[in-house]
Amino acid sequence: MKLRDVIRILEQIAPPEYACPDDPIGLHIGDPNQDVRRVIVALDATPAVIGAAKQRSADLIVTHHPLIYRPLTNVRLDTYPQSLIYQLVHSDIALYAMHTNLDCADGGINDILAERLGVVETKVLEPIHATKMFKLTVFVPTASLEFVREAIFEAYPGEIGNYTDCSFAAPGIGTYRPGPGAEPYIGKIGELEQTPEMRLEVLVPEKNLHDVIAAIRTAHPYEEVAYDVFPLLSKEGLGEIPLHSKRTVHGIGRYGKLLKEMSFDGFCEMVRDVLDVDDVRISGDPELRVETVAMVGGSGGSLVGLAHSVGADVLVTGDVPHHEFLHAKALGLNLIDATHGATERPGMIALAPRLHDLLSSQDVTVEYIDDVLLGM
Repeated sequence: MKLRDVIRILEQIAPPEYACPDDPIGLHIGDPNQDVRRVIVALDATPAVIGAAKQRSADLIVTHHPLIYRPLTNVRLDTYPQSLIYQLVHSDIALYAMHTNLDCADGGINDILAERLGVVETKVLEPIHATKMFKLTVFVPTASLEFVREAIFEAYPGEIGNYTDCSFAAPGIGTYRPGPGAEPYIGKIGELEQTPEMRLEVLVPEKNLHDVIAAIRTAHPYEEVAYDVFPLLSKEGLGEIPLHSKRTVHGIGRYGKLLKEMSFDGFCEMVRDVLDVDDVRISGDPELRVETVAMVGGSGGSLVGLAHSVGADVLVTGDVPHHEFLHAKALGLNLIDATHGATERPGMIALAPRLHDLLSSQDVTVEYIDDVLLGM
């Protein structure tokens, strides 16, 4: 399988447009035309991860954090990250980074963190990207309805939440008078035609709109296709959408309800257990009852105020600076710094089997490598 085809699948999982501005995501090292047979998934491209990839004859490493995060001024082999870049190039191993786009994506870093913590009915904490949705309406002769509908769903699966093939059809009468030079599918030149038709409606994201219209034009029997495109204004706000359903708003962090309310002390113990981390930093009332939880994989201390504004009892994140602990205490928001890596690692662990399922038909294997177990 070519690397460019693997990248296409990676971008379906975490679309590049979901990334924060200036985030250096994407292909850092490699040739899109090179072959890929073995993929390593890891949080970071550390020396140990690269060494393990060499041992496994891997062709591609997919990481969360970018290796090249600022412009390089030289290619010296005694400096970081240039030395690691040289190793990857010399070993013919490509490197692809899925950073804030995977943070924001459905089923990405923050959704998996919420799942691990037993948080449901999740919403986006800080919106970054809103998918523009359109209602597409086309008028089809009754006998051609199913053919045109199938063509639409081949171009786009007609998703609404966890459902596919979603459409609406209603009957009506179409009128037209074919003029000179017309080649009507139904009717005669110069005569007014009244034909039973169906009004077929589907919801389509902006990025799929062109393909769906092209599919309709190809499948529709009329030489002149009548259709309307209506932009939709969402009233979702932060998105009243369950975990893993298709959001139209994507962004950093999640917040939602615990499956079972518990004390803050008990919640802290649960966080330590499910994230397998001991060196957590905690601020708050141990007797507080925790019901609403906000979480940000990685570094989310700057969202203390936002977590408080959505009614969270506690924020779980990493890399919290001293002044944000003070900010949380002043707001009465309990805070858990469970470390940067521990809050992101579950999302990368979950990515490996997901990617394997998508690539296995092409004889591509995928393995997660834990840099902590390798000793970084």
